[in-house]
Amino acid sequence: MVAGASLTLLSTAPSAQAEPDVPTALGLPAGVTATVSGSSAVSTTRFDDFPSQGDDFVVLSTGNAGAVFPAAPDPDAQLSTDLGDDGAPDSSTLELTVAPTTGAGCLFVDFALATEEPVHKYDPANPSDGLSITKRGSEKEYAQNAGWGYFEQSTRPAAPAPYTANAVKYWHHPGDPLDPVPGTAEEPWLPEATALNSVTTRDTARIPLSFAAGAEVVRITVADAGNGDLDSAALLDRVRLGSSCAAGTGVEPNPVHQGGVIAGIRGVGNALVYDPIPSTDAIERYDSSGNGWRSPSGADVPVELRFRWYRSSEGNSFVGDMTKWEAIPDADRQAYVPTAVDYGKVLLCLVTGVVDGRRYETFPSTGEANTWYVTTRITSGTFVSGEAPVITGPSGRPPAVGDVLTAQIGHTVPREDTWVWKWFADGSAISGATGRTLTLSAAQAGKRITVEASARRLNFADRAWTSAPYGPVELQEWASTGAPEVVVDGVPAYGQTLVAEPGTGWLPTPDRYSYQWKRNGSVVPNATYASYAIRTEDVGARISVVVSGVKPGFLAVPRESAEVTILGAGMAGATPVVTGTPQVGQRLAGTVADWDPIGSTLTYQWYAGDTLLQEGSSFLTVPASAVGKPVILKVTGRRPGYSPRTVESAPTAVVAPGVLTVGNPRISGTAKVGSTLFASPGAWAPSGVKVSYRWKVGNKAVTGARGARDTFVVPRTAKGKRITVTVTGTLAGYTTAKRTSPATAKVAR
Repeated sequence: MVAGASLTLLSTAPSAQAEPDVPTALGLPAGVTATVSGSSAVSTTRFDDFPSQGDDFVVLSTGNAGAVFPAAPDPDAQLSTDLGDDGAPDSSTLELTVAPTTGAGCLFVDFALATEEPVHKYDPANPSDGLSITKRGSEKEYAQNAGWGYFEQSTRPAAPAPYTANAVKYWHHPGDPLDPVPGTAEEPWLPEATALNSVTTRDTARIPLSFAAGAEVVRITVADAGNGDLDSAALLDRVRLGSSCAAGTGVEPNPVHQGGVIAGIRGVGNALVYDPIPSTDAIERYDSSGNGWRSPSGADVPVELRFRWYRSSEGNSFVGDMTKWEAIPDADRQAYVPTAVDYGKVLLCLVTGVVDGRRYETFPSTGEANTWYVTTRITSGTFVSGEAPVITGPSGRPPAVGDVLTAQIGHTVPREDTWVWKWFADGSAISGATGRTLTLSAAQAGKRITVEASARRLNFADRAWTSAPYGPVELQEWASTGAPEVVVDGVPAYGQTLVAEPGTGWLPTPDRYSYQWKRNGSVVPNATYASYAIRTEDVGARISVVVSGVKPGFLAVPRESAEVTILGAGMAGATPVVTGTPQVGQRLAGTVADWDPIGSTLTYQWYAGDTLLQEGSSFLTVPASAVGKPVILKVTGRRPGYSPRTVESAPTAVVAPGVLTVGNPRISGTAKVGSTLFASPGAWAPSGVKVSYRWKVGNKAVTGARGARDTFVVPRTAKGKRITVTVTGTLAGYTTAKRTSPATAKVAR
């Protein structure tokens, strides 16, 4: 063995070298001295369960105690240091000497056992590393794994066991994800601060003091059993004195809170936490002064809590016989994460209140049904939270065909065992893409890529997270394109159908083509097919078609054909027929039978030779200008989509002059020398006939009595003779006509 230092507060042994930091770290009360044999060190490394108070504690080790919590820890390092002969057991001891003058009845010390030794691998009958706390002159062991010492049940769990690596069932690996801090999930209770494999929860030894034989000496020893190559360490803190180890009434949870509840999802891998005050959102920590437990003395003494988790079949949910319940190894903290072993079981957490000098009390109690609180059946676990995967690809440019995309993802809570991947392009699953990486193919070009990551864990329901869209993937370019053209069977005219030929030379071969027809350079709405029926509004316009090859992953490259001018459809028409007499003043009628196509609009034009006489009406009153010429009727048919057509009738006979309607002239007045006679021409037709007069006395025309004169003064020479007037009617296009009035009576004197 390697001798260590003797440390004291009140006195110093003659051969000892004082190290005041160790007594300070232990918080030794007056009247208590400390002596170390072996390897010890003071650490200020803080972690969740130990120490709970102060800033330092003592490390007592079978190896190099100063290497247990180094300033720059290497979690992969081995702490092994052989203090004695090779292969021989190593040990280190801390002796606490309590003077009778203290008058104390009990010494309390907090401790935990840590080791490099693999735990849970050996028969407890062959102990390995261990921690022992005894009094000088006695073999009684005060470092006991609590066992039934914590419980006041009608049937107790297993008896207390010594603190050896093979017997202690409640170990935690530093950074173990199955040991969350209360109020969190899967946050390691011990940071990466040491290379120790396992550490027990903090416990408190109670050593009774009598002073019958003088000062009491309490010996705390950490040792390995025949193994000098793997170290163990005792973590010691808060040495204190009391009047009694366990006297008077025990502590209890405040009845207002009904003993607390187990909070959390009842599923494998989901953290369960004992919540002492369910009415608050927070989960109060076990060593908090406000943890819902109280000391019956009424003194303001904080109650610390200890925990033991048990499992049983669902049928034992309300059975208080503890022999029906199995203590869960490594489950002695406020939080516990059910494992696959717990699937289908119900869980119970026994909580013990601890105050120096007070009797332990454990809740829930089998004797109080209203405080017996167990979980429901543990089912498949639920992933509480996680992160959506992130897709990474080429740097500084968009992804393209041939690139490899990789899905990056953080861990879930609780942690996943593995991931299942599914890749999607524009929401459609990519066949065979079930790995963490995806090599982009032509089928994905132009699309946005997402990946779905489904977390899996034994006895857990899968949970999927989907990434944000990535891309789009750049489209590929055509190696070559065709030259489209418009073809038609015959003349490109109304009533015909145009067909788009995309042309040869498209490489690679498109899966299909898209079409867009245009009229005079403008898009024709809804004209997106390979054929196009010529519309009425297309007549006279220029028609072209834009063709694009369509293939997944390729750019749309429109190619436009040459324009085609659309003609109107041919109109058969019909020959008009003219009826009536071709004579000035007569009415001619034009008729057209069975004009083709039906529904055409017809217009009429009447010609005399090349002279347009009239247009618009199908009837014509022959004008004088047509005399001597044949009359022709030209009919023009029009209809949308058709080219207009004009058809002529057969010419009529030469137009003859018109015949005037002759009036009956009359003479009024007295046939007497010197009197004035008046001529009335009578009714001539048609309108516009010009009349002239010629007066006669007897059979002889009177000179000067002609033309427009319609009056005549009877001369002396007319005595005894009769007077007449001849009226001549003239009108262009009509034959001149004359008529003489009846003679007057003989002229008197």
